[in-house]
Amino acid sequence: MARWVVCILLLLVAAEVGIPAPAGPAMGEAEMPALVGDAADELAAIDAHALDAPEWATSCLTTLSAYLTMPNRDERERARAIFRWITANIAYDAAARDDSLDPEAVLRNRRAVCHGYAVLFAALAESAGMNAEVIVGHSKKFQPAAYADAEPWLNHSWNAVEIDGEWQLVDCCWGAGYLDEHGRFVQRFTPHYFLAAPEVFVCDHLPADPKWQLVESPISEQEYLQLVQVRPPFFDCGLRLVSHLSGRIDADGSVAVTIDAPPETLLLASLYRDGQELEESFTFTERDGKSLVTHARFPSAGTYVLRMFARRADAGGDEFAWVLDYTVNATSAEGGGGFPKTYSPFLARSCRLEGALSQTLRAGEVVDFALTVPTARDVAVLTSESFVRLAGDGSRFTGTVPVAAGPVVVFARFDGAPTYEGLLQYVAQ
Repeated sequence: MARWVVCILLLLVAAEVGIPAPAGPAMGEAEMPALVGDAADELAAIDAHALDAPEWATSCLTTLSAYLTMPNRDERERARAIFRWITANIAYDAAARDDSLDPEAVLRNRRAVCHGYAVLFAALAESAGMNAEVIVGHSKKFQPAAYADAEPWLNHSWNAVEIDGEWQLVDCCWGAGYLDEHGRFVQRFTPHYFLAAPEVFVCDHLPADPKWQLVESPISEQEYLQLVQVRPPFFDCGLRLVSHLSGRIDADGSVAVTIDAPPETLLLASLYRDGQELEESFTFTERDGKSLVTHARFPSAGTYVLRMFARRADAGGDEFAWVLDYTVNATSAEGGGGFPKTYSPFLARSCRLEGALSQTLRAGEVVDFALTVPTARDVAVLTSESFVRLAGDGSRFTGTVPVAAGPVVVFARFDGAPTYEGLLQYVAQ
């Protein structure tokens, strides 16, 4: 009886430390990490002034521009104040296409499609003595722009603004919020789209005129379409693509995607088919030095979306933000079932798994376990009938364990920690 009580308690502890499958936020839901020191104070002061604009100051473009730029010393600060006011006060509304050609109408009605955001920013910037252009082009996964006679390819508008003699890029519409799955606008400030680097901007914005890519060697339409569709939190989390630079992957029954990431960044992945999320066992992520490697197995041939989520462990909270999508054409199915379930310490502790690699084990058989667990004092496998410690050689732990029907959990105890932490969970049947 005592052994069963211990087993139940340990399994309950393991359940508590599991990583829930994240519900991916829509575009723009995650903000950039806070700046530090004087830079943060400077932006906070500019934003506060813009957000406190009194009603009298919004009566026309001239008075609003004068109010927003009054305390700001340079062109960057003026552009920021204009960007922040627009993102807070203009709502995306597909019914406002006609208004979106006239900046005064956008200001008066406080609603627009993307072109309205762009013409308003340009008008306010020019009123403040700055050079600004409205850029028309293609954006990935957004609503059509306000041009009744535009080609379908031209589906978005944004801005270029000249700051200290250098043209830079701004998208007030995407900075203001996003459309949810029902097409409703959700206002959510995303500072990523204020002066993002041109090589970052071109990941999801391709101007009709290549010169407005603002990069040394403009990319072609075909190259643009092949780029991985990364979202603002990708850059916020310090991620860098390594193994797959194209957004489309041809694979057999499985694929492994490698992304460089700082030690404090955690990554999860989900697999989708026909718009439906598959069970979490079809993906598995582990750290390999400075990189995070995500493995995916495909239960049958077909087209899948491999979606990744990330968060910075040093940023507080436990929310994972949607960072990118791959489209995977799987030509065959992978045998052996899904991967074992991972708990948060597995990734946070930079563990790596050599075996067993399948979530489902055969009850009554002896299973070989091998994994690397840095700084662990002890690694053990718990089944419904036994608690078996693996043999350690430095940070590598190995052993054979007879498994009984039911959950099979791998635990580790780390230096300085009095209790075990759950790493992996299998099921034997």
